[in-house]
Amino acid sequence: MHTVAESYFEAFAVDDPTRRNTAGIWRFNRSSGEGKVVGVRDSEVHRDIYTVYDEDGKPDTGIETILCDQVESAFGDARKFLLDEQQSIRENRVQLSKEHWTGVAKFVAAQLLRTPRFFEGMRAYLTANGLAYEDDTLPIVMLVLIERWITRLVRMRGMLVYTETDLPLLTSDNPAVMWKKQGDGFVCGVDQYDRELVVSCPLSPTLLYFAYQTEESLRAVHAERHDIPRDQRQPELFTSNCVFGTVPEWEVKRQNQLCLQNAHKNVYANYCDKPLLKFLQNRFFSNAGAVLL
Repeated sequence: MHTVAESYFEAFAVDDPTRRNTAGIWRFNRSSGEGKVVGVRDSEVHRDIYTVYDEDGKPDTGIETILCDQVESAFGDARKFLLDEQQSIRENRVQLSKEHWTGVAKFVAAQLLRTPRFFEGMRAYLTANGLAYEDDTLPIVMLVLIERWITRLVRMRGMLVYTETDLPLLTSDNPAVMWKKQGDGFVCGVDQYDRELVVSCPLSPTLLYFAYQTEESLRAVHAERHDIPRDQRQPELFTSNCVFGTVPEWEVKRQNQLCLQNAHKNVYANYCDKPLLKFLQNRFFSNAGAVLL
């Protein structure tokens, strides 16, 4: 039922040996300004967001099963590998497998779409265009769009980077962000057709995912033919591009600001101190967030 997978939040869990039974994570609420440690399982739950009913009116858990079996489990394995083998990866002694790279891309694609904000935006778009729809339609559309975004992401120039600072990365209930640079700042909510599009997502307090637009990813977006059945489409060969690196403290700070701007309601962290609370007070609490394009 989680809009963000439990396995994802485990990477941001508080290092507290007294919490022997349930891992905890700091949650900061935008509207109330409240910050408290909550169980990872209770971090961000929207029990009805994926509900689809069969002909007899009974809940069908098929979509949740797809997300758990095909997206979250593969990502959990990839994240564990990236964190466990961090030193070997930095020294180029270990390579990321195709399965692990695809697992990360699938997870980020899902996090662009499986959020309350995305569902709200989809409802607003359909209503504004006078289109009738059933609530069951939205989760099904979400799955189709996730599949398309996986194709786009693997064609983008991917980077998996480790931080070079003790300052941790924050995350939120909308962890994957579509953005671009604008002068000394940035703009959130950038369109998929924008040449300057960047997709980023913190995978842990020390690990960050980037994907930059390429000619191949742009062509993939423009050339999508949704009227042609998948089994009748011509296969296309392309080379995925994934590199490893590090990011300095200033980039961590920018990503934390992106996190706050893109957050729907909650921000999560593996720590809580005065500098963090001041940062949240100035940029997050009682703030409606960024105006998305």
